[in-house]
Amino acid sequence: MVEPLVLSRTSLADQIRDHLLSRIVQGELKPGERLVELKIATEMSTSQAPVREALRQLDALGIIETLRNKGARVRVIPDKELRELYDVRAQIEGYAAEIIAEQGAPLKTKLEEQVRKMRAAARANDSLSFSEHNTNFHRLILEATGNSTLIELWERLHVKVSTMVNVVRQNTDLAAVANSHQPIIDAIAARDPVQARKVAVEHVLANKPE
Repeated sequence: MVEPLVLSRTSLADQIRDHLLSRIVQGELKPGERLVELKIATEMSTSQAPVREALRQLDALGIIETLRNKGARVRVIPDKELRELYDVRAQIEGYAAEIIAEQGAPLKTKLEEQVRKMRAAARANDSLSFSEHNTNFHRLILEATGNSTLIELWERLHVKVSTMVNVVRQNTDLAAVANSHQPIIDAIAARDPVQARKVAVEHVLANKPE
């Protein structure tokens, strides 16, 4: 039986979403397994409303699917889908890195802070926290471009979810992935747009699922 979580009254749905996401990615909740609102609410000592919202968010992320007259079930995410996502993500993030290197955006300190947090998560073998800080790193770069269309396209890729799924499936060396962000920081700090684009693309493709 799942131990009840101690949840704050703020962002209940987000906390439930992340808890369920972690269980799904870690394999505790299997593909095809039903997710029953009342059961989850009871396990987490909360009402059904935030659970319903959490399930809606997971559905939007493509982690679960809601079938008419059958309710919510854990969805199988094919490796092919992940590989295609990484291909698209590489081009978006490469372009973003090129833009901010050319602009000379002062991101070095903020980016290095996210890498430090990734390393701490790697030491703790905490894939959820690692994915959160990894996503924050790349989001900082995207947001610095000021290009709302580019940011929207990137957000649709659900980088946090895909990273978390990938690191668990591939049994990824989290410390090595954390360290692999440094060339991106260096190229941006050096205001070298060609190198920034190159290393950003290589970084994403190097972590692409096999």
